[in-house]
Amino acid sequence: MKRYVFAAITFCLVIGFQNCAQNKLSDSTGANAFGNPTEVTPAEKMDVSQTETVEVPESSYLEAQLQPAIAQSKPTSTFASHHLEIDAKTGVIHVYDQNEDLVAGVQYCLNSQDLEDLKGILATAKICDGTASADDQVNCSMDYTYPYAKLLFVNAEVSLGESTSGCSKGPDLCGQQKDMLQSFLANLQTNLSSKTCDFQVVSQ
Repeated sequence: MKRYVFAAITFCLVIGFQNCAQNKLSDSTGANAFGNPTEVTPAEKMDVSQTETVEVPESSYLEAQLQPAIAQSKPTSTFASHHLEIDAKTGVIHVYDQNEDLVAGVQYCLNSQDLEDLKGILATAKICDGTASADDQVNCSMDYTYPYAKLLFVNAEVSLGESTSGCSKGPDLCGQQKDMLQSFLANLQTNLSSKTCDFQVVSQ
């Protein structure tokens, strides 16, 4: 009997070690479409000036700004949440539903000044890594804070301002650029109905 108990303990230790090793690998690598590990660029090393798209996540405030246009364009829609994707190169703003489907007929555009402002923020911004409390004695709240934006790159993305608990904060733009981007996106949502396009652009 002791022999079987010892064998079971040994087996558990081996499996536990393998899982631990795999977890460490997954922390430093991602996986491609074939499941093969690929190196992931740390958030703080990403070049913000190379941002392809700025995503404004769903929120009740954003939804209130979008619903009149969506109801007019797609009155039969049953989706209750949508997000924006701003092309950082052209300023065209597409609307997507919770299934990641493009909402046809609802499109906005940054004017030339807005686009210049956005490019200026991204051109000078850097990403600061997230923080986490190292004190095991601290009681952390379990409050989750949604990101106020996501930066999408060619092969990566980073959520800004996300927090999984009171003791853990995700990456965000450093210093003044964080406030500038938050202010820019808040103003955009408030004045979304005025950001009309002179033409329609088909999303790829």
